[in-house]
Amino acid sequence: MKVSAGTRGSSFSSNRQVTIQVTGLANNDYVRSSDCTMQVPYTRMNETMRLVHRLGGTITGVSVSGSGDSSAS
Repeated sequence: MKVSAGTRGSSFSSNRQVTIQVTGLANNDYVRSSDCTMQVPYTRMNETMRLVHRLGGTITGVSVSGSGDSSAS
Protein backbone atom coordinates (compact mmCIF):
# COMPACT_ATOMS: atom_id res chain seq x y z
CA MET A 1 0.00 0.00 0.00
CA LYS A 2 1.37 3.40 -0.98
CA VAL A 3 0.08 6.57 0.64
CA SER A 4 0.74 10.11 -0.58
CA ALA A 5 -0.28 13.45 0.87
CA GLY A 6 -0.50 16.95 -0.52
CA THR A 7 1.88 19.78 0.18
CA ARG A 8 1.65 22.28 3.01
CA GLY A 9 5.03 23.92 3.12
CA SER A 10 7.22 26.92 2.75
CA SER A 11 9.38 27.63 -0.27
CA PHE A 12 12.42 26.35 1.69
CA SER A 13 11.16 22.77 1.93
CA SER A 14 8.59 22.57 -0.87
CA ASN A 15 10.71 20.27 -3.03
CA ARG A 16 11.78 17.88 -0.26
CA GLN A 17 9.94 14.58 0.00
CA VAL A 18 10.12 12.05 2.82
CA THR A 19 9.59 8.34 2.26
CA ILE A 20 8.55 6.51 5.43
CA GLN A 21 8.53 2.70 5.45
CA VAL A 22 5.99 1.30 7.88
CA THR A 23 4.94 -2.13 9.09
CA GLY A 24 1.98 -3.24 11.20
CA LEU A 25 -0.60 -0.57 10.34
CA ALA A 26 -4.21 -1.52 10.95
CA ASN A 27 -5.94 -0.98 7.60
CA ASN A 28 -9.39 -2.13 8.80
CA ASP A 29 -11.00 -3.90 11.77
CA TYR A 30 -9.59 -7.38 11.24
CA VAL A 31 -6.56 -7.30 8.92
CA ARG A 32 -3.15 -5.77 9.60
CA SER A 33 -0.91 -4.89 6.69
CA SER A 34 2.62 -6.23 6.58
CA ASP A 35 4.39 -3.27 4.95
CA CYS A 36 3.54 0.05 3.35
CA THR A 37 5.38 3.12 2.09
CA MET A 38 4.20 6.65 2.76
CA GLN A 39 5.50 9.59 0.72
CA VAL A 40 4.82 12.99 2.26
CA PRO A 41 6.27 16.50 2.01
CA TYR A 42 9.06 17.23 4.46
CA THR A 43 6.80 19.66 6.32
CA ARG A 44 4.36 16.85 7.16
CA MET A 45 6.95 14.28 8.30
CA ASN A 46 6.41 14.80 12.05
CA GLU A 47 2.62 14.72 11.69
CA THR A 48 2.77 11.50 9.65
CA MET A 49 5.11 9.80 12.11
CA ARG A 50 2.68 10.60 14.94
CA LEU A 51 -0.18 9.18 12.87
CA VAL A 52 1.72 5.91 12.30
CA HIS A 53 2.35 5.64 16.04
CA ARG A 54 -1.34 6.29 16.88
CA LEU A 55 -2.42 3.58 14.40
CA GLY A 56 -0.11 1.04 16.04
CA GLY A 57 2.44 0.88 13.23
CA THR A 58 6.20 0.63 13.42
CA ILE A 59 8.46 2.86 11.31
CA THR A 60 11.17 0.71 9.75
CA GLY A 61 12.87 3.32 7.58
CA VAL A 62 12.92 7.01 6.67
CA SER A 63 14.60 8.68 3.71
CA VAL A 64 14.56 12.30 2.51
CA SER A 65 14.90 13.24 -1.15
CA GLY A 66 15.12 16.59 -2.88
CA SER A 67 17.18 19.70 -2.29
CA GLY A 68 17.00 21.08 1.21
CA ASP A 69 18.54 24.47 0.46
CA SER A 70 16.78 26.60 -2.13
CA SER A 71 19.62 29.16 -2.07
CA ALA A 72 22.39 26.66 -2.90
CA SER A 73 24.47 27.36 -6.02
